[in-house]
Parts: sequence; structure tokens; C-alpha cells
Amino acid sequence: MRLLVTGGMGFIGSNFIRYVLEKHKDWEIINLDKLGYGSNPANLRDVENDPRYTFVKGDIADFELMKGLVKQVDAVVNFAAESVAENEFVAVHRHGRVKLVTFGELFEQLSKTNRVIKDGKHEIIDVSGKNIKVLSFYNGCGAWFPLKKIIRHYYKGKLLCLRQKWGEICVTPNHSVYDVFGNLVNAGSNPELLAVRRINYYPHEHKFRNTAKIRAEGTGHLRVTLDKVYTGEKLEALLKLLAAYISEGNATYNKANGSYTVVINNSNEEWLKSLAEDYTLISNGSYSITKRKHGVYQLELNSKEFYQMCIRFCGKNASEKRLPDFVYGLDKKYQMLFWETLLEGDGTYRRWKRDKTAEYTTVSRRLAAGLGLLLALMGVDYTYHISKPRNGNHTSYTIRTRLFYNVSAGKREIIEIEYEGYVYDLEVEKSHNFIAGVGNIVAHNTHVDRSISSPDHFLRSNVIGVYTILEAIRKENPEVRLVHISTDEVYGDIVRGSFREEDALMPSSPYSATKAAADTLVLGWTRTYGLNASITRCTNNYGPYQFPEKLIPKTIIRANMGLKVPIYGTGQNVRDWIYVEDHVRAVETVLLKGEPREVYNVSAGEEKTNLEVVKTILKLLGKDESLIEFVEDRPGHDLRYSLDSWKITRDLKWRPKVSFEEGIKLTVEWYLRNEDWWRPLVNEKVLHPTPWKLGW
Repeated sequence: MRLLVTGGMGFIGSNFIRYVLEKHKDWEIINLDKLGYGSNPANLRDVENDPRYTFVKGDIADFELMKGLVKQVDAVVNFAAESVAENEFVAVHRHGRVKLVTFGELFEQLSKTNRVIKDGKHEIIDVSGKNIKVLSFYNGCGAWFPLKKIIRHYYKGKLLCLRQKWGEICVTPNHSVYDVFGNLVNAGSNPELLAVRRINYYPHEHKFRNTAKIRAEGTGHLRVTLDKVYTGEKLEALLKLLAAYISEGNATYNKANGSYTVVINNSNEEWLKSLAEDYTLISNGSYSITKRKHGVYQLELNSKEFYQMCIRFCGKNASEKRLPDFVYGLDKKYQMLFWETLLEGDGTYRRWKRDKTAEYTTVSRRLAAGLGLLLALMGVDYTYHISKPRNGNHTSYTIRTRLFYNVSAGKREIIEIEYEGYVYDLEVEKSHNFIAGVGNIVAHNTHVDRSISSPDHFLRSNVIGVYTILEAIRKENPEVRLVHISTDEVYGDIVRGSFREEDALMPSSPYSATKAAADTLVLGWTRTYGLNASITRCTNNYGPYQFPEKLIPKTIIRANMGLKVPIYGTGQNVRDWIYVEDHVRAVETVLLKGEPREVYNVSAGEEKTNLEVVKTILKLLGKDESLIEFVEDRPGHDLRYSLDSWKITRDLKWRPKVSFEEGIKLTVEWYLRNEDWWRPLVNEKVLHPTPWKLGW
């Protein structure tokens, strides 16, 4: 038999490949793996010279690659979650105001006044009917559509940061975005991004009301006052001062004398004098202009109130600077004044034969995103030039406005970033997209119908890889046998009893259904097209070559090093444990004997609490239980998983051979003997007691 294994460099996949090569001397293996997070070539170092083994680096979502491989094999075993990063930006329209926030900030703000629904894996806030709107792409421009839900889940792995002249967005590898032709494509294909440069919104405000509670200290000095409502020339003065602060200013507090100062530097003394006059329109605070080195002049504005206003609306450090949100709602003449002041402070103009361009550079990603939103509201065309950081500096974003630009995509970068934390998705009413990132990038809303009658619509979310395998088999080699490796997580958690194969999958939100989507596709393609495919759903694996971040290897390594062993919460979370060799034997059994369109649960019936598992390992290592340290529980930590595997035992005669007592002993011994394997993989992050708190 010639067998294609996808994702074979991982823990379970590598054990499966090794087992097959040892047992079946006449079998050949092609291992397709993109070498992403969790994949480790060292897992199969002992078989890489076997002439029956071939490794191919690639992505299962690459249809042409899959077509070529499927033609060569008799069977496929797929071991091979769609979201936007927490610090990505989204524009929100609420209470008549536009605000630019991160997904994390939006979730936290909404959680204060709305119930957070938890389904064990995801956290969902339903804001249907609350008149909160986000930008979507509609009829050639950005339009405001009601937000129905914001959903987040915990994610550890790689993010793809797509960076080009239209902007930048960071998403999970299987998330979908739109290309410039309006086609929905996988982010990993690094398409030329679709970006919004016109927004269906008419800014019309001619005043700004400052609701901040700012009060001068009663020090006996002249009391500084600032207006609460700004209109006309006072509004213009405020805008110019804030824009100048963003471009050329900094805010300082002198502990020695208790003074608060906003300093604006520029080589144009006349410009600083005009800003000083603007300051006298809105404040009775003192100011001074002095000449510094190299022909630079400095304007000092001495006012705690103005200091607080600057850092509240515009940020403090260069990398944190941002546009004041109230600017997005102002009439376009005020917006243009604000933009032109930014340019006067730290911008440049370039003249070409056909047009004149304005350029503004910042190291603040938030400011870069805000400028993109502002210019789109103004109807001004623009592009980005994004420079990589050098010598420890920040990434810089140069925004260029222009009348004409080359239609070619120019340089398109795709950068992989290790990440651990929450990732987010939006469900938008009447729309399958939302606008996010730097430059108003159109991303897919992964809430889609799971109906088999509309496979195109469904596959475009986050199961494109499984779809690619199914289509490659259907079109190129329909006789191929497929075993799709799933997980017990598709059922959700269960307090009592055990899930059977016929039990309904239990996603409680459209987003949580994505974990079960791949199974649904396999079953649907098998029935509709007659593919010879089966599914296995297995409980928690343990054994050799498991990545050190997981509970059992982390416990072995930390305890052996004399470090505290962290246990989330109270340690009462229950998992059904199976030795990895028993699992790969089950996969082999289903491959050879399983029936098409059948699902087989795989379980050893070894339910243990996390606390029991840790205590067992400490006992085997001869370590005292005082090493146990209870830490904050992981977000979305399910209470109990449990599967009934009677079907595979009854129909296919498979049974687990290794008890937990025997398997955990073998596992401990393996990690103690193979420090050369795990030592290069461990660091502070991998062994961290609460890794989800790290910003990787």
C-alpha cells in the first residue's frame, strides 16, 4: 500500500508513520506537512533514510499539490482551527460616533454591559438589536452593518501577517480574506488584498464636546481652564494643537516641581508661534518658545489639563500615538485641517510628473490604521509602505496619498508570527465580511451555513484544507481510501456519561460549529460522491514525542528539573487518556477494516483528573507532591471529555492494549532517556505555568 499522511510531523502523525513502517514492510509513506507550529522534523529522524518514506513540505490547502499526490497513493490519513488577532483594529459606529478599537478592546467593552456566553471553547457576546455597527464591504465601498455577535476563542499557533501596499492584517492561517477581484481566498495564499478606500458615511459634526473630567490641582498657582465645548476657530485651534502633538510632540511630567508640560518641536518657528496663538484661544495656561540645537525650536505648553487631554485622546509615546476618535465624525473641512497639520508637523510632499503625493510616517500601528480610516472617510486615495524594524526599532508605516498609483500589487509579504492568546470573529447582519486591520482590509466573517447543498459557501471558512483533500480525491483518484482524524472536542464537554458516535455535535454558536465542520464535509462528500472515507474521534493522547507544552511532558520535565508543577484551577478537569500507540493502532484498524461514512470513537476508558495524572507522575519520579502549584485556570477550560468506543471494539475488534499505569510509566521513562529530543524545544514560554498570558 502507498499511503499519504498529512500532518505527519506532529505528535500523533509521527507515531503513526513510525508504527506503519515498522509493521508493514511492503507499505510506502508520503508525509505531507507544512512544518508549522507543533511539527518537528526530529520526530521522524530515525526513519528519514528509509527508502519507503518520502517527506513533502507543503500545505494541504494547495489544490495542485494535493492533486499530484493523490494520484500516487492508495489511501490518505489526514491528521491535520479562523480568526483575527486580538490587537487587530476594527471601526465601530455606535451612538452616532465612530471609534477605532482593537478586537480585544471591543470584547472587553461589550462584556461590561452584555452577558458573555461560554460553550466550553468559545466566548460569545450577542449584541443583536443594540444598534452597534461595524464596517463591511458593500457595493464597492465600506458600509455600516449591524453587529450581531463577537466571538473569541483561545488559540496557540502561528498567525499570518499579510503586509502590502494596501495595508496589513494578521489572521490565523486558515482564515479567509478577499482578493482585489472580490474572490474569497485562503490567507495563506498571500493574495493581493481587497481594501476599502470609500466609506458610506457623511461626517457632519461642527463641534466637539469634551466630557473628560479634568481639574487643575489647587496649588495656589494660576488656575488653568479649558473649554468643554469647541466650535469654530476654537475647534480649529484644538485640532491643530492635537495634530501637532501627534506629529512632533511629547508629554512630560516633572516630579521635581510637579509640572505637566506638552512640548512640540519643529524647525519652523513661525508655525510654533501660530500654535501658541491657537493655545491662547482654548486655555489660559502659560507657554514659551525657545531655540534648541541644530536650528530646532521648542514650544512648551504648561498645563496639566492640556497634558491630560493629549495623552487621553492621542496617546503618549511615539509607538502608542493615535487619532482622537472624535475626528472621525467631524465635517470634512475639519478633517482636512487635521490631516494637513499632521503633514506640516512631520510630513513631506513629493511632486511627480503627473501628481503630487503627501507622505506621513509613523511607528504607531494604531495611528497608521486610524489615518487609513480617516482618509477613507475623506474620500482620499492612499497606499502604504511598511518597513521592517531595524536594530530593535519599531516597524514604520508610511501612508501616501496620491491621484494615481501603479495597479500592480508591488511587494507582498507574508510573515509568520508565533502567537498565544485570544483570536476573534464577528457575525455581521446581512454580510459575510467585515473590515479590519491597517488600511481597511476586507476579511471573511466565518459564520456560514453548514448545509451540504451549499458546499462552496461553507468551505470558504476554515476547513479549506479538508475540502482540498476531498476534492483532490474526488477528481483525481476516487478509489483512494481516506481516514480523517478528528477529536472528541466536536461533541463538547459532558458532565456524566460518554458520547457515542450517533450523538449530535454540540456547537452552541455558529462559530463553534467550525470545529465540527471538517467532519461534516467528510461525511457529506462521502455520501454525495461515494468517497471511501471514515472518521475517527479520539480522546487525549500521551506518549513519546509529545510537544513539551502539554500536561504530561511538561509535568515530567518540570518535576525532573526540580521546578514547581502548575495545575490549572483545582485540577479536577477530567480527561480520558489513551497511549498514543493504541491510537495509531486504531487508525490502522479503521484504515484497513472501517466502513465508508462511519465514525469511530477511540477511547481507552482511562478517565483521570489532571491532579491524579500529576500525582502519578511525581510518584514515578520519586518527587514530593509539594511541587504541585495550583495556578489560574486556563480560559475556556472544559470540565470533562468522555467517549464510548464500543463501536470500534464490536465492529472492528480493536481494543486498547496499554493501561494508563503502564503507559504513563513508559512515557516517563522515554522523556528521561530522550533529553536530547525535548531539550531544544523547551524554553520559558513552553514551560510557563500560565502560557496564555504571554504575548508571543
